[in-house]
Amino acid sequence: MELVNRDASLKVKVIIAHVVEKYRYIISYKKAWIAKCKAIESLYGNWETSYNDLPQWILVMKTYLTGTIIELQTLPVISNDGSYLGDQRIFHRPFWAFRPCIRGFAYCKPIVQVDGTWLYGKYRGTLLMAVAHDGNGNIFLIAFALVESETKEAWSFFLKNLRMHVTPQPNLCLISDRHESIKSAYNNPENGWQFPPSSHVYCIRHIAQNFMREIKDKDLRKMVVNMGYALTEATFNYYRGEIRRTNNDALSWIDNIPREKWARAFDGGQRWGHMTTNLAEAMNAVLKETRNLPITALVKSTYYRLGSLFGRRGHQWTKMLASGQVFTDNCNKGMAEEVIKANTHNVMQFDRERFYFMVQEKINHNDGRPTGTFSVDLRKQHCDCGKFQAFHLPCSHVIAACSSIRQDYSIHIPDVFKIRNVFKVYQESFLGLPHEENWP
Repeated sequence: MELVNRDASLKVKVIIAHVVEKYRYIISYKKAWIAKCKAIESLYGNWETSYNDLPQWILVMKTYLTGTIIELQTLPVISNDGSYLGDQRIFHRPFWAFRPCIRGFAYCKPIVQVDGTWLYGKYRGTLLMAVAHDGNGNIFLIAFALVESETKEAWSFFLKNLRMHVTPQPNLCLISDRHESIKSAYNNPENGWQFPPSSHVYCIRHIAQNFMREIKDKDLRKMVVNMGYALTEATFNYYRGEIRRTNNDALSWIDNIPREKWARAFDGGQRWGHMTTNLAEAMNAVLKETRNLPITALVKSTYYRLGSLFGRRGHQWTKMLASGQVFTDNCNKGMAEEVIKANTHNVMQFDRERFYFMVQEKINHNDGRPTGTFSVDLRKQHCDCGKFQAFHLPCSHVIAACSSIRQDYSIHIPDVFKIRNVFKVYQESFLGLPHEENWP
């Protein structure tokens, strides 16, 4: 009980080792697992009863947490002879999202990463999550669903509710692995991702894993990853040529995936530099303990943990806003490095009317870009190096161009990186709940 109370994600082998140390007796894996389940049951409620408690908790959230979105999907009860048993229903899938998260997402980067992770309790299932990113590099959870597994129907249920209730904005970028169920759910016009327009791109790490299953060549895998991360078409084509010289089957495999789905040089900046689903997978690790709990305790845990998170971050950003700082710490750090590089550049020529410049690098800063001359078009938000388009932040060439005409380069930094904007992400706090005795 004491061990599980500290960490519900405790591994069974740790329980076995604990018993050995304390009693000098080796118990079986099954016995330790049953003991863990009983301890969780004592702390968080009975596994079966928890399903019956869920409708009450949903009503509590609807009553006291205004704006919380909850969609509970149930199935009819069918008897052995195939007939329906009255109005009885069986739990199937819930989707939920809290209003502070929905409101806060409007001030985050226009990207959404989705992923699924297994539950570890007595009854297995899959927790689906949608994760965003604020302007200071913080992970931001926006929606959840509990489903039977990563089926086409389950992903369709999740993505439809996500689009309808949480992320209706145009020009969003959905980042996921290449799971066929996700692609099918995204492409289904009934789920709403086609209008207003959005884009669906793939995680480069999952592409690399799939490549290894088919081609089984670690050196070529590195080239595929380099192709994905390339900032310019020239760099992309260089690595593609290396693969073509080595293995035509590998080239055919990678060419079958549309470039704009996985290569940064062709995505038009829609993924804001995010090449993987690491944000969602990081949250899988953070919620590891939660994934061991009975269902109602699991849903409650998301409310309490997010409420605590919003409290801490809201306080932090209120202080930063009061300090008068304009841009986020991550933004300031990145821009400071680019300013140092810009001081070594030479602006060779420019067209004042069209805001078009030619910027020459005099020093190679070893950041993967060739030393040479780069064209900068401030009106089109374009630089030949590719960084300006990919990350939506001024690169050193843009800063040098702005400096040559005495223009403040910060006007090219999007609002999402400003302190005032990130403050709005966490501005709305989670409402508290009355004691259980006071629930109607």
